[in-house]
Amino acid sequence: MIGATGFGHRGATMAACMTVVTALSLTGCGGSHKKTAPTPSAPTTPPTSPPASFSTEQVKAALLAPTDIKKGIHEIKVVLDPLKLDKVPICSLTGFKMPGSPQLTTRQFVNDTLGADQFQYAQLIARYDDATSANSAYSALSNAANKCVKRRHVPPKKVTDNFTIFSHNDTWKVTDAAVQSWAHLQGTEQQVYPPDATKFNVYNVFYDYASRGNVVIATMYAQRTAPKVSAAPIAQQASTVLQKQLGKFG
Repeated sequence: MIGATGFGHRGATMAACMTVVTALSLTGCGGSHKKTAPTPSAPTTPPTSPPASFSTEQVKAALLAPTDIKKGIHEIKVVLDPLKLDKVPICSLTGFKMPGSPQLTTRQFVNDTLGADQFQYAQLIARYDDATSANSAYSALSNAANKCVKRRHVPPKKVTDNFTIFSHNDTWKVTDAAVQSWAHLQGTEQQVYPPDATKFNVYNVFYDYASRGNVVIATMYAQRTAPKVSAAPIAQQASTVLQKQLGKFG
């Protein structure tokens, strides 16, 4: 956000005469004999593995370190509005309340740089008692993300007495593609702020939502650029960090 203070099988007949010996034998060429049809084998169903289940300790051990995310960042107290309310960040930095009673882990990271290199990363990990509950919650989150307005104007918002988020125009796009063995949905958003607010007035935000077993992971990777500057490098960085995080779960 930008505010006033800076911030993918042969049974062919042989030509030669052959003797076939069976319990009832027939000898000679061109003879006929009755073949016993093979007994069809019963269809087999391959065994299925139980869904993954992660303990509280496993979730904690799988958390990324700051250096796994980006050089020069540090963890801060959660200040992002949705996370402060234990909600998943979705379009225009609004929040989605995860259904049920999951065990939540929320974290936020920033750097101390302004301008094009200004960066922030946030995540919410929801651990459920079972995979069924997690799948249901992920489905609800996916539905919410797909219902986001594709284009919207967001008015200014006063956060504190000395910090106001400027008005901005947001565009939203959703793509659905599995990553590793995780169900995955990504929301891509561009928030465009007034050009007189800052030279780097485009905020590129990548929201990733993934689910496997009894865990749902939501992350937000955001970085600023100047107008007309490609966000492809930022998208690649966000994808790399997501794959690192999912890989930590094995």
